[in-house]
Amino acid sequence: MNYQEKLILRINASLPSGQSLAPILSDLLDVSMDSAYRRISGKTLFSLEESMKIAEHFNIGLDSLKNPNLLNASIRFTQLDSKVSSFKLYLDNLYQNLKLLEHGENAKLYYSCLDIPIFQNLSLPSLGAFKMFYWMHAVMEVEELQGKQLEKDTISQELIEFGQAIYDQYCKIPSVELWTNTTISSTLRQIEFYHNAGYIRSQEVLHDIYEDLFALIERQERMAEKGSKIIDRIPNENEKHNFSLYESDIELSNNGALALVNGVRISFIGHLTFNTLISEHPQLNEMTYNWYDRLVRKSTLISEVAAKQRYQFITHLRKQLEQSRDRVLT
Repeated sequence: MNYQEKLILRINASLPSGQSLAPILSDLLDVSMDSAYRRISGKTLFSLEESMKIAEHFNIGLDSLKNPNLLNASIRFTQLDSKVSSFKLYLDNLYQNLKLLEHGENAKLYYSCLDIPIFQNLSLPSLGAFKMFYWMHAVMEVEELQGKQLEKDTISQELIEFGQAIYDQYCKIPSVELWTNTTISSTLRQIEFYHNAGYIRSQEVLHDIYEDLFALIERQERMAEKGSKIIDRIPNENEKHNFSLYESDIELSNNGALALVNGVRISFIGHLTFNTLISEHPQLNEMTYNWYDRLVRKSTLISEVAAKQRYQFITHLRKQLEQSRDRVLT
């Protein structure tokens, strides 16, 4: 199979079922439908400029098509600057990556959780507002947030609702999550530091953040018990058994994910606190998959089975949360 055939195969795999590629290529490359079909069939080769345009439009790394034995990998990332609009772009890219998984066949997401997964952080309004404030204030140093405190209206409702939409999209993707007994620790340290530094002075805001964290832990327990991300109604057939939770005794060094979709593996490597480096390099992703496979085999499955271990694990997380709340609110 030549590179053009591989590229066409990748593009078709990313399209929703039933959508035709020819009219998309015709518009994208400004060619006739007949010329588009000739490129799809391989009778006409893509020019270098056309290949680059296609790769950019469909968010495909051309290095993913090359010999897997070549060890030079290219990456994609969201460039962040000190503006709220930059953070919105980051969230939009996150959402679009999840949409890509939703439309693919046999999609699955592995997630190593040094911290609470970003999708879950964004799912609850007060917790989501705090995390957005922390990322933009401390990491991105967004100009308009410097010198401000977190109040109930500091983060726009638009951003909070978009965060919840990202979580809803995440719930459509079958996932394997690896947590440790310290997965919530960094978030608790962030809350306590921002309280002690005077960036969160409102007791009501602090109370609401902790309430959201308790709700998140309770939801995680219910999802693990059912083995499904759908807990507020009877799940559809394709929503059953779409969530596996493992307790890892091996210390996780960063947040990261591996997506499997349409027979392709994509690595999402945690970078600069919450940003992500994305690679489709076959050899890199083979190594990443093998790492996740080993980690899963050495961890304890606590979803749907192992009720005793699950209860002990969740109880440990709750105790950490209670201790942090008591230090801040009493």
